[in-house]
Amino acid sequence: MEGSHILSKFDHFVDSGVVLYDDNQQIIEHIDGSLKFQFVLTSALTKKPTLTTAPPQPNPEATQAPEKREGSDISTAGFEITTTDTHIMIANKFCFARPHLMLLTSDGHRRQYEPLDESDLDGVWRILDAAETDYVAFYNCGRDGGCSRLHKHLQVMPLPANSFAAFLDSPAGEVPETRVPFRWFYQRFEGEVTSSLLVGVYNDLLEQATKVGAGLGEHATSAPPEAACPHNMILTKRWMVLLPRSRGAVNKEAGVNSLGMLGVIAVATTKEIDNWVRLGLTQSLAELGVPKAI
Repeated sequence: MEGSHILSKFDHFVDSGVVLYDDNQQIIEHIDGSLKFQFVLTSALTKKPTLTTAPPQPNPEATQAPEKREGSDISTAGFEITTTDTHIMIANKFCFARPHLMLLTSDGHRRQYEPLDESDLDGVWRILDAAETDYVAFYNCGRDGGCSRLHKHLQVMPLPANSFAAFLDSPAGEVPETRVPFRWFYQRFEGEVTSSLLVGVYNDLLEQATKVGAGLGEHATSAPPEAACPHNMILTKRWMVLLPRSRGAVNKEAGVNSLGMLGVIAVATTKEIDNWVRLGLTQSLAELGVPKAI
């Protein structure tokens, strides 16, 4: 699907009020040691539910279609952009980018603690590859990985500038690796990128992350047998980053997803920013991942 069509549908959802997007959001930068953090301050996240809150109840008069697919905890009716045999693309109801998309498995019983498979990576790569500008896809695997819903899904949006992974956009060795306070693993792409290559890279990086992240967080005691090590996966046309997670949040006002671990943290209030600064940004990310000396 062409990017212009996706953007047109996204804008229609925003104009009609079914998708919350704050076009007056602010980017607030904060330096902590050698790292530059970007807070995306947006009112669109004010009503976003988490795994510890009840999802909004559907309005029976709003639509005759089911709000959620069987087994799912994500509303899709009224947000759908396109569907395939394996996945459905929708607009994220609570978004901090234009557009902000979600790619859900068609099977609502698939779970966010499962590892990605070739169909997931093929589906999201098609979106990235068709985009006219740089997009990023990310996967928040498990509660400790920062997910807020359990139906298996990836998210896609325009690539933020100057994240901790920006050095990967340059040839290897040209720009030094960002000295992050947690363990991460990455792979630049060379030549043609296929779904089989992507799943191979993903599995290799996940194996490395699992070795250093084993025994951490909720996963050690409460995860189902089929669950992967809690992790974040971030993918662009040029590289993939994967990092193990030990917890999803420092406290109720300081939790991050994949992009948050790369220094791009979406917040609803300035109070949340103050809380992060008080806790210590670099130290907090170390606690949320697998710490390493920097």
